[in-house]
Amino acid sequence: MLELRQKELKLGKYPYAYVRTSVMKSLLFRKDDYHKMLKMSFSEIAKFLQDSHYKDEINKLGTEYSGADLIEFALNKNLADSFEKLLKISPPGLSLLIRKYAIRKDIDDIKTILRGKFTNTDEKLILNSITAAGALKFEFLNSLLKTESIEEILKNNRIVPFSLLEDGIKDLKEKNTLVGIENALDKYYYSHLMEFSKILPKAGELFKNFLTKEVEILNILTLLRLKKTKLDKEAIKRFIIPCGLRGLKIIKLADVDDLEEFSRVLERTEYKDVIQKGFQEYRENGSLITLETELYKYLLKESILLLHQHPLTVDVILGYMLAKDIEIRNLRIIIKGKQLGLEEEFIEKQLVF
Repeated sequence: MLELRQKELKLGKYPYAYVRTSVMKSLLFRKDDYHKMLKMSFSEIAKFLQDSHYKDEINKLGTEYSGADLIEFALNKNLADSFEKLLKISPPGLSLLIRKYAIRKDIDDIKTILRGKFTNTDEKLILNSITAAGALKFEFLNSLLKTESIEEILKNNRIVPFSLLEDGIKDLKEKNTLVGIENALDKYYYSHLMEFSKILPKAGELFKNFLTKEVEILNILTLLRLKKTKLDKEAIKRFIIPCGLRGLKIIKLADVDDLEEFSRVLERTEYKDVIQKGFQEYRENGSLITLETELYKYLLKESILLLHQHPLTVDVILGYMLAKDIEIRNLRIIIKGKQLGLEEEFIEKQLVF
């Protein structure tokens, strides 16, 4: 990871990169496009995508794959190609920032492989979910997938030092859970990105604020899951990702006794309207799914602000990367929903516009 040798990253003004990014942003699907797809069959959606900015990837991969496999690989390849294009049009300062952000895709891919191994999922299904949009290439990730054990995967991951994962591996062996490992991966990524954000100039202030809020929401979700399992308060605290002053409030939330009290605390925050429906579902059937979904959707909507403020600054590039992630997520939800025969209304509730 980055060694911070300078007080502030020199980003400067790069109108060419920002304008090119704005053009890429203009290709992203809009609300009307998603509504059209919701009314289509799977084959119609595939044709719709082939006529869109996913055309090149679908055509290139069409000789090797078909059906849902083709769409999955095309989505992943398009995401990787989009991030690679950003790197090509960006000068060194911006490129460094893009690479630091994109490490989250490496972390996601490593988690995908770990979960696949843990649940003995078919390798083909795991490969379909790998984006290879970060620093780790598809071939390397494929080789990780073929590694015999989870411990060996982690020893060879190339991103997070193995020494930071040993407590998580201990939890895996003793409690048969990946929670500790996944938390260690997240904690490494976000703590380093938070540290890196300190050298961003004033133009990146919006991104710093978004990043802090993202870590806060991840901490809230972690606390909710762990509170539900009745884990000891002090044990819960080791799963919290540091996030500055907001982090101090999260530490206090770890001391809350139960989820009902937890909900009352959150109702006095900016998340009041976001968490109401989710906590109602939890009271009725013990499920946290709606609560997690609503918080996640709130976070993604917040990220869209990066695209619409400070259009000639680094925020537009980071905003595009977040928006591209949202598009891929939306398309996966629609495609999977169509395959499972889910109701249009149910699928739409999971989407972020």
